[in-house]
Amino acid sequence: MRSGTLIVLGCALLVSSASPPVSVSLRSSFSAADPLLEALETLALASPEHLFSLLDHFPLPLKPTTPEESHKAILDLAKTYLLPPETAAVNVGLALHAASPKLAAQHIHESGREGCEDWVDWYGSVACNAEELKRLVEISAAASDSEPQAKVKRLQTDHTPPLQPSLDSPRWTAIHYADPMSPEFKSLHGALLSLNPDVEYVLRWARPIVATDGPYLSGYGVALDLKKMDYLAVDDRTRASISQDGPIDKESQEGNDEDVLSCIFESMSYIDSEMEEKVATNNPLSPEEIQGSFLFIFISPSAHLLCFSPPMISSCILEKSPTPLNLLHTLSTNFPLYAAPLARKISVPDTVRDEVQDNWGKAMMGVNMAWVNGRVLEGEVGIFGLLRNFARERALIRSLVELGMSRAQAIEFVIHPVHSSAFDSPPSKLKVKKGTTLGSAKRFVQEDLGTDAQNDAEAENLIEGQKTYEIPPKWNDLLDGFVDSSDRSEGGGVIVWWNDIEDDANYAGWGTDLTQLLHLRPNQLFSPYLRLRVNIINVVLALDFSQPRFFPFIASQVDGIVARGFPVSWGFVPVSADDGDGLKMARIIYYVAQKFDRSEMASFFRSLSTAHMQQQFSALSWGAVHATFNALGAPDTFADIASGKVSSVEGALESARRWTRRLGVSGKDGEGFVNGRWYEVGDNFLRDLQNEAVGQMQLLQELVYLGELTSASVPLLSTFFYDLPTTLSSRNPYIFSKAPSSVHAHSSSTGNLKMFDLGGVSKRTGWNPLTCAWVTSDAERTPVSMAVIADLDSAEGQALVREAVAFVSGKESQSRVTFLHNPATGSAGGDLSSFFARVGSTSDLGELSPHVLRRALDDWETQDAAQVFIAEGVPLQSDPQAHTAFLTTSRLLAREAGLQPGEQGIIVNGRLIGPISPASEFVSEDFATLETYEMKKRVRRVVQAIDDVLADTELDTVAYANIISMASSIIYADQQPDPSEVGLFDSAPRPRTRNYRLLSGNYTKFEFGDRENALTHLVLLLDPLSEGAQKWIPILEKHEELFPEVYFELYLNPAVHSEIPLKRFYRYSVEPRVQYDNKGNEIPVQVTFNGLSVDPIYTLGMDVPPSWLVRPREALYDLDNIQPSTLPADGLHALFSLDYLVVEGHARETKSNSPPRGVQLQLTTSSPAANHTPSVVDDTQVVANLGYLQFKARPGTFKLAIREGGGREVYEMASVGSEGWNSPSVEDSGEELTVMSFEGLTLYPRLSRKPGMEKVDVLRGLQQRSGHSQTIIGDILSKVSSLFTSKSESTAEVAETAAGQADINIFTVASGLLYERFASIMILSVLRNTKSTVKFWFIENFLSPSFLEFIPHMAEEYGFQYELVTYKWPSWLRAQKEKQRIIWAYKILFLDVLFPMDLDKVIFVDADQIVRADLQELVDLDLHGAPYGYTPMGDDNYEMEGFRFWKTGYWKNFLDGLPYHISALYVVDLVRFRQMAAGDILRGQYQMLSADPNSLANLDQDLPNNIQRDVPIFSLHEDWLWCETWCSADRLHRAKTIDLCQNPLTKEPKLSRARQIPEWEEYDNEIAQFAGRMAAEGKIHSSMATARSDVLANVGSALPTNDNDVGGISGGEDLQHPHDEL
Repeated sequence: MRSGTLIVLGCALLVSSASPPVSVSLRSSFSAADPLLEALETLALASPEHLFSLLDHFPLPLKPTTPEESHKAILDLAKTYLLPPETAAVNVGLALHAASPKLAAQHIHESGREGCEDWVDWYGSVACNAEELKRLVEISAAASDSEPQAKVKRLQTDHTPPLQPSLDSPRWTAIHYADPMSPEFKSLHGALLSLNPDVEYVLRWARPIVATDGPYLSGYGVALDLKKMDYLAVDDRTRASISQDGPIDKESQEGNDEDVLSCIFESMSYIDSEMEEKVATNNPLSPEEIQGSFLFIFISPSAHLLCFSPPMISSCILEKSPTPLNLLHTLSTNFPLYAAPLARKISVPDTVRDEVQDNWGKAMMGVNMAWVNGRVLEGEVGIFGLLRNFARERALIRSLVELGMSRAQAIEFVIHPVHSSAFDSPPSKLKVKKGTTLGSAKRFVQEDLGTDAQNDAEAENLIEGQKTYEIPPKWNDLLDGFVDSSDRSEGGGVIVWWNDIEDDANYAGWGTDLTQLLHLRPNQLFSPYLRLRVNIINVVLALDFSQPRFFPFIASQVDGIVARGFPVSWGFVPVSADDGDGLKMARIIYYVAQKFDRSEMASFFRSLSTAHMQQQFSALSWGAVHATFNALGAPDTFADIASGKVSSVEGALESARRWTRRLGVSGKDGEGFVNGRWYEVGDNFLRDLQNEAVGQMQLLQELVYLGELTSASVPLLSTFFYDLPTTLSSRNPYIFSKAPSSVHAHSSSTGNLKMFDLGGVSKRTGWNPLTCAWVTSDAERTPVSMAVIADLDSAEGQALVREAVAFVSGKESQSRVTFLHNPATGSAGGDLSSFFARVGSTSDLGELSPHVLRRALDDWETQDAAQVFIAEGVPLQSDPQAHTAFLTTSRLLAREAGLQPGEQGIIVNGRLIGPISPASEFVSEDFATLETYEMKKRVRRVVQAIDDVLADTELDTVAYANIISMASSIIYADQQPDPSEVGLFDSAPRPRTRNYRLLSGNYTKFEFGDRENALTHLVLLLDPLSEGAQKWIPILEKHEELFPEVYFELYLNPAVHSEIPLKRFYRYSVEPRVQYDNKGNEIPVQVTFNGLSVDPIYTLGMDVPPSWLVRPREALYDLDNIQPSTLPADGLHALFSLDYLVVEGHARETKSNSPPRGVQLQLTTSSPAANHTPSVVDDTQVVANLGYLQFKARPGTFKLAIREGGGREVYEMASVGSEGWNSPSVEDSGEELTVMSFEGLTLYPRLSRKPGMEKVDVLRGLQQRSGHSQTIIGDILSKVSSLFTSKSESTAEVAETAAGQADINIFTVASGLLYERFASIMILSVLRNTKSTVKFWFIENFLSPSFLEFIPHMAEEYGFQYELVTYKWPSWLRAQKEKQRIIWAYKILFLDVLFPMDLDKVIFVDADQIVRADLQELVDLDLHGAPYGYTPMGDDNYEMEGFRFWKTGYWKNFLDGLPYHISALYVVDLVRFRQMAAGDILRGQYQMLSADPNSLANLDQDLPNNIQRDVPIFSLHEDWLWCETWCSADRLHRAKTIDLCQNPLTKEPKLSRARQIPEWEEYDNEIAQFAGRMAAEGKIHSSMATARSDVLANVGSALPTNDNDVGGISGGEDLQHPHDEL
């Protein structure tokens, strides 16, 4: 579409004569489900806990015979159990057929016994009634002691009834293959429920599927894009007068709302005479009109037309009574109709303009955002996502309502700003002490300078050292968790410094003027631009150097950062977790640091790094260490040092041990401190360092700006962060949580934040924090609740109990504590656990003073303890029943928290601390630190929010503690990222916000629903002229039926537009309930476009959920070129099919968590049937970055396996990863996964290397390339975004083919009937010139139903193979909107993953080419190591010299003598292409360049030409491609292929040029005759398939030329850049 053409449909189109309708429907290709079972499954999706309650009513008295009767029966039963939101969710789910994939994923089962339609499978035996089942259970019970039963395989589609919490697993499992309308169902169902808890009741449907034809679907959008708009400038005065004289055909209108708008615009006059004159002369809208009008046109007409309109317009509105949403819907989805009258007839008041512009200062102009109860909805949502999110929000708000809040209070609590902003406590008065350089005691400076001050400078430093600084509250989060990581407390000598900015000569040219900080942008604060000679960023690393990976980290990465002048002081502490190799290496390194200077130490590390990398040692090589050490010429022997005989080294080690204990360093994995902030040293450590350092420097920058830091402060900066009052002197690693910074971090790393919703925990375990007994401190309020879990009868557990009681006895404590018993397996109940069981069950614990309990615990082993309790009136009699209940509840809670028997931990307001190692100390001071940390981090925020929300509510001490602890657990458990994101991405907590309330809304805000009684608030900020608004507004229009008890706010946020913003008509298919005909059958859902102008040409596009793969199945006309004037009166109907659902994922290795690059995976069928033979459904390859993979599949249960080949030799499957990042292993849950949702499935497979394969690269022969270096940090932090894979699908319609691939494989893409005919002619030309076997590969996404119907017959007739390939555009890759550019992208971006892995070479041939040579020659051609070969653009047709864009401007400079190649023909060596990761490079470059919309004018050509220095192109001989535009006619006779290139000089139609090729007409006639014969035989039905090419060309006669095709990646060239349309 020409971007400079600013023409729109005029007002005349509002009332134009009737045009044929265009309708679209979408049908699932999955089997349809039994309507009754689908209704039950839909209810189970909305409210799973009620399924078995409904089944108690079955069988029904009368069997439903229609879908309407089935749905009504279930909904009538559900009224007793469901609330209005869940009832609405069931209705919407039925309309969406949301449960149909789950039912389609199941198999039809037969009992094997006649008349047995409902039965129980009992370990291979069949019970058709309750008596038979009882007999089988009795037999198993009698034999259970001698014959253990095999574990029954469970499926993800199974249902189980809700059970009471229990430690013991059921002894047996019974599978009920149910037909709920069977007479035996009730007795079997009741018998199985009565056998609980001994028998696990598993429900499966016996016959879930009833038909092969899938249901008609909704939940998607359809767009009709205007293909060309030039001719749509019309005289709307003339059309308007015509419409007033003649009747309007109401059947052609979309409905009441269109009538209203027609009435409105007919009644309105133009803004002024100039506007009227523009219309009279058919002038298009000018940029000024667009920019000045479209900002506001949606606001005034839709919300306030009554206020600003004359009486005639008001009568239109009053007569039809439209709502603002009705008008918004009509305007948005039919915008091309209304653009001109809106711009030229609507005068917007200044008050509206002022409000919009005011809001632009608060929200980005034109941005679309959505908040549900304050939580931002990210990415593609759609109706399925909304249903899921609303269900989650209802559960959240109801859990808070159970605490005594109203719904409105609960919502205000979760969106309270205190959760998402810096906690607004009073500014901290931070007194900073005099520091030490590098925090090392070797140059220790006395803090008290009163006796040592020798001059005024020292006195000034003294004053500065005692100064108090005011740090604003916004920095509180930044300062949380700092610890003094210097070695001052240990007397120095612990940290080995790699560099010293204040002393090293390298930094002599740097200054100490702090105002440097004011001259730098944030991204420059951590860069060589900051040349401040102060140790301002101190990084201390604790590394176990028995792990060779740390040698290159120090010698290459750290040393490189230092060499580039980054303002970082680096130090490290050699640590060891045991007395093994790590300890010996620590001794060697300390010795080298003590005896040699820094340059020699650096050389020592570089030599160690080089030796291990060159020899590829997987473990520490003592030979390499010994040789490197000997080269230093040390006075002491290696053996003496390593064995601990050097006293100075042993002294340093002892200090290092104190340092590691004080800072909680484990010594197992790399850990680092950035000015005292802890981080894990993984792949992302340098990224974390950069982010942390920038934040810290911004704080210092602000303090310098405010004058708080001056030149006198310079001596303090090296330990500024260490000396803050908020900085701790020691660190307990269990308290200060941080998610692992690297995807290589172990999932069980100490410090992972684990939050639990205590309300949910209570329901699953039976432990109720609201009623259990607590030991409470003497504080007036106790907002912190700690549940100590330990083996109360062990020495370690009792020590933890004593420390907890000692803490709660303290004067400063604001906590209450309770105790739970988690004994090691088989341990008997002891005195202490019995005591807590007794007093806990009688609430006596809550009445005990913590001081009394502390005294008793101190004397627990003596009679004095008993006397203490007796004196307090607490008897110590044993109560076995109470102890059993206490133990059960305790162990259930421990299991819920992930603690193994005997492990200890603490749950503090829902946060798990632990498991705490028995070797670790957790003393009363640590409890106090934990309380302080939790108060600062979370609890005070909750206290503030509760105080604000419940300001008028009086709570006693217990109620206050209960609501704070429960609310805190609920809100912060909700903030945690999805389990699948933890580890894959360093996901920060996602707090909620109510910043949208800052927006003004007198004119731009709409409200719908009951604010006070709603369970959910949905707030939308929409640009009304955006594609997102076209989807959201239809949903909003039906909000009352779709989403009861939801309150909506809509803020309009228009943007400035330089051209028509929406050039499409749009319909979104969403229904609140199923519609039935008079026979009770479901009326198929379809979307319809009525009243379209008959003149334009439209392109139909489907807007479907990201996990859907759809294609057109039936359409008698070209969907790329819909021209209503050529359609019959009944219009065009297109039927699309949902063929597959997308299964994507991220694979990783178990030990390193790195992607298993190059491994090929496959999905195979799975069935419970014993005689089932698995078959491959799809396969794919794991790409390098983030291990991305993608399959396509229909609903069902599949096995994930490593495909035969190199991957299977190196790896074995450790976990399928179908349950999130930490999914169970294959041993625990098998290799199966189930696709059963319209939202697809995301996998996180884990693969483990086989012994001896630790260093093997699956893609052997991979050549390492040296990229263009930026900076060390940039090199390390940047990652190519290559997250894609796919697999081709063999069509079932193709004739039987020989084993293996064909000799010649040709890849082409065609869209539209004319190009599909061109493709048929190209196929014929290929076949006529070769004797080799040929296979053609087509991208299924763009093919028409007529071509899909025609190509199998052509393949059979002419003896070639074909295959369809399809996949979903990856969500991470920047999308293209224009169909032409999408097609170009598919030609180049996915070559490595589009085809099967066993295909070695493929040739792309443009659909409009004629082939004159044997392409086997191209297959056999040696590409000399290049991954692909292209033909250079022709250079010998001198008439076209002025159009050779590659010879001027950007391309001339960039190519610098390299040829520019044309993309009409190229050959790809797929093996080499994958080996050199060419796909990753192409997608990475595309991602970068496509950020500029003016780049990549010809995407498929520009991209490979732009990176040919990184991905080389082999230049084919010029004879391989000839086209009239660029090539001399003198060599036409030598041409091996002829391409119908566009000619920007003559603009000659393609068909005219095609007919000049002698054989082309012959091929065209042959194809037309063959298609005619197929039609006559009834084998094909589309009239377009039999038409001649000139007829097909006329269908698209208004096709635009590619006026956007301007040469130059940079987008700055003016020359034409001609390109073929495909």
